[in-house]
Amino acid sequence: MFEEVTELNDCTVVIIEDSPLTQKVLTACLDDMCTVVAFEGAEKAIDYIKLALPDLILMDWMLDGLTGIDACKELQKDPITAQIPVVFVTSNIKENQQEMCWDAGAVDFISKPIVARTLVNRVKTHLKYKKQADQLREYSYVDGLTKAFNRRLFESDLEKHYRGAKRAEHALSVIMLDVDYFKLYNDEYGHLMGDDVLKHVVKSVKSHIRRPMDAVYRYGGEEFVILLPSTPYDSAIKITERIIKHFFDAKIEHKHSPFNYASISAGVATYNAQSHHESAASLVQQADDALYEAKHGGKNKVCGANR
Repeated sequence: MFEEVTELNDCTVVIIEDSPLTQKVLTACLDDMCTVVAFEGAEKAIDYIKLALPDLILMDWMLDGLTGIDACKELQKDPITAQIPVVFVTSNIKENQQEMCWDAGAVDFISKPIVARTLVNRVKTHLKYKKQADQLREYSYVDGLTKAFNRRLFESDLEKHYRGAKRAEHALSVIMLDVDYFKLYNDEYGHLMGDDVLKHVVKSVKSHIRRPMDAVYRYGGEEFVILLPSTPYDSAIKITERIIKHFFDAKIEHKHSPFNYASISAGVATYNAQSHHESAASLVQQADDALYEAKHGGKNKVCGANR
């Protein structure tokens, strides 16, 4: 079942444990296998989890302040953090207490005192299940033609990044891209060559966005959208200008374009702590409005909503 999941060093495990000794033991057992981030209390841990979205949470049942049960319930309220498996690390507890853990959303227990080999094997199993589930979700979210992500994943990622940006007061830039005169291109050269143009759009984008959280999505037809978390407006404009130039420099012949080659236009909008976007949808609408301005202002260019 896990043949394709061999590396776990890119996984992150959050430990929530108020005993310094137990926290040290858990960390020592796991830090050769994956990244480990430890917290003594659940409140700060939850803030981190909602932003970082780790792969697994190991949590004590009894914590000062917010209990492990309440923390687990809090994570289950959010459909995004609800996908992160929670394993309680605790002394043997009664059956009714175990029922409370299952009801709160836990996926497993690890007993104290810690047996290193049992801990490592349990964590490996849950991380492999999590990675495999993430891979399956990713496959279902990829556009078959262009290999960009699809609109379904975009809507999920947009809401996640928007809430994260508001919570942390970070920037979030949205870029809308559209191929200029695409219908005329298809009419002249055929849909197969039109498909190649769309693939080249994604290739141009991916050559200029390299951070793990940056992503390009096929929004519909010849339109694409890029999400750039923690990217201010000026940086997003520069990235977009480079993408447009990279695509145009490929010199894909287009007889019915005034530029003689295929080109793309783009619109950029950025959320920041000073902006007044009422929702993630309003941010996308601003980027789309800026794209409309670029399309009607000469094409083969970028316009921004934040200028």
